[in-house]
Amino acid sequence: MKRSLLVALALTVVGAACSSTGDVAASVNGTDITVDDVNELVYGESVLDDAEFTQLLGVVVQWNVIADAAEADFGIVASEDEIATQADELFAQQGAGQTFEEFLETQNVSESGLDQYAEQVVINSAVIEEIESGVEPPSTAEAEQLLADDPASWTEVCSAHILVATLEEAEDVLAQLDAGADFATLAQEVSIDTGSGAAGGDLGCTSPSTYVEEFAAATLTAPIGEVTDPVQTQFGFHMIRVDSRTEATTEELTAVLAQNGLTDALQSWLESTMDSAEVEVSEEWGTWEGGPAARIVPPGE
Repeated sequence: MKRSLLVALALTVVGAACSSTGDVAASVNGTDITVDDVNELVYGESVLDDAEFTQLLGVVVQWNVIADAAEADFGIVASEDEIATQADELFAQQGAGQTFEEFLETQNVSESGLDQYAEQVVINSAVIEEIESGVEPPSTAEAEQLLADDPASWTEVCSAHILVATLEEAEDVLAQLDAGADFATLAQEVSIDTGSGAAGGDLGCTSPSTYVEEFAAATLTAPIGEVTDPVQTQFGFHMIRVDSRTEATTEELTAVLAQNGLTDALQSWLESTMDSAEVEVSEEWGTWEGGPAARIVPPGE
């Protein structure tokens, strides 16, 4: 199976299915997309079966919808120089050790298809820049509130534990530790978490949000380097030692909030764009469905 550069669609070269014709497959805001327009995006004599054609037709429809909206909303139009530069960058990034022709064949994309993909990359990047410029930057207070609301998700702890089945066993482990027993040795000998036990109880470094609630809460408050009293979870009783605990910085959280804001704004623009576009699809290939997962729905689905 050849993997196409065209939005990473996997296109299998099969026997003839879609004939090469100038028949209109779909239209976007009054502009026709023919069967040839779609077939000419793939490499050489590659022929798409009906399902693949419909999938790629849906991608081409989306490209046209986005290009129209980018020009209407932001005045964005990709120049020939920008397209050529982007196509060269794609070849440089993904065609290492290949000739240009080998690259096209490997990606199952025609030179025209590569240029159209490159054009879409240029347009998408410009749209993101425009939308990002209109997103209000998050404040320090918002970043601090994010950490306060969900500290487990924005903290990293490096910890170890010994897990036993009963409170009596846990108390015995603590007594041995108080008497000078080595934590790692005890973990290897008695921990019923055999995975971490074999490593001396070491759990590595991770977010507490990956742990069950009681264990996570303990890792967020335990004094560094000290062994906790037994912490009961659904798995048994844990003696936990937190070796380090690092909270995300305000700068890191601000960056997360900024990215979330951009993602939400971009998704809103895309949904609105797909919903408001005038798209018609030939009955042979299905019907247009807008919304967050805009696509062509094949006949009978």
